[in-house]
Amino acid sequence: MGNDSVSRRRRALLGASIALFTIPVPRLARAAGSQKASLLARRVEHVPGDPSDAAWAEADVLDVPLAPQAVVKPRAYETGVKLLSVRALYSQERVALRIEWRDGARDDMAGQAEAFRDAVAVAFPADPRAAGIPYFGMGEPERPVTIYQWKADWQSGPVTDVDERYPDMAVDWYPLAGREPGAIAEAADYGRQEGAKAFVTSWGAGNPLADPQVQAGTPVEKLLARGFGTLTSVDRQQQDGAGKAVWQDGVWRAYISFPRAQELFTFEQGMTVPVAFAAWDGGQRERGGEKGVSTWYFLSLEQPVGTLAYAAPLAVVAGVAGLQAWGLRALRRKARDEGSGESGS
Repeated sequence: MGNDSVSRRRRALLGASIALFTIPVPRLARAAGSQKASLLARRVEHVPGDPSDAAWAEADVLDVPLAPQAVVKPRAYETGVKLLSVRALYSQERVALRIEWRDGARDDMAGQAEAFRDAVAVAFPADPRAAGIPYFGMGEPERPVTIYQWKADWQSGPVTDVDERYPDMAVDWYPLAGREPGAIAEAADYGRQEGAKAFVTSWGAGNPLADPQVQAGTPVEKLLARGFGTLTSVDRQQQDGAGKAVWQDGVWRAYISFPRAQELFTFEQGMTVPVAFAAWDGGQRERGGEKGVSTWYFLSLEQPVGTLAYAAPLAVVAGVAGLQAWGLRALRRKARDEGSGESGS
């Protein structure tokens, strides 16, 4: 079966699953009742660096229902996150999204090998000017998607390790970590000496999920996908995402920001770009393909209203008023002339 046929089949399956799982859920009644498909990003001087910033209150809001990813293995048939509330702002350099969702617990792994993280992601076509919109479920071979994913454990920092989970633990001496005997080594310590990364096997193999240097820079990972099973982290030098999240009273509020200038295109004012979202509930053991996903929505960068836009209506009003005044004067003059003619006769 060809790639196009497989893509069409997956589109149909996931589209059907989204319809199936979103229609009957009462919690989504507000979203389904007046569901809009576009989000307008408002221009600001600087995008906020905190999800609690007051600037977000003035931003446009889009409710995004999520459905389980049930097309490919590992599938999910029920997800912990069913609805996202998304806001958008942009500046001269960056686009920022604030994403809010309900989650009963904060899951950031905290040194537990058997735990899973909370996470949220936004995707858009790597080149929205290309012919056709890619499949929202991880893109297609000829139409890739760019993804920015915020991860709760990355925000906790690379020093959040087993000793934070078990503070009374005792350790032996690990000489290549550069610590004194009895001192607990952190994963980042093994980057100080050549060859020491081999003691953090996944880091030594080049897995960015285990690279404490990447995690120390940002809690948002930038990735590229060309279909299911092709997700790839971009080079460390290209990791240009930023973000932060706050969990309070059973609600996550996260912001993700990224440069307007991407590798193949730039988010221009007045431009509309397809965007899709995904979320993972670590408390429900969701990871990888086990997640809630959305279909495509549309993000537009507001075109600022210039002075001309304000001046033009005023000029029209002034012109009409002037024309009316001139017309009234002409009518009065004509009336006077006609009256004088009748008196003379």
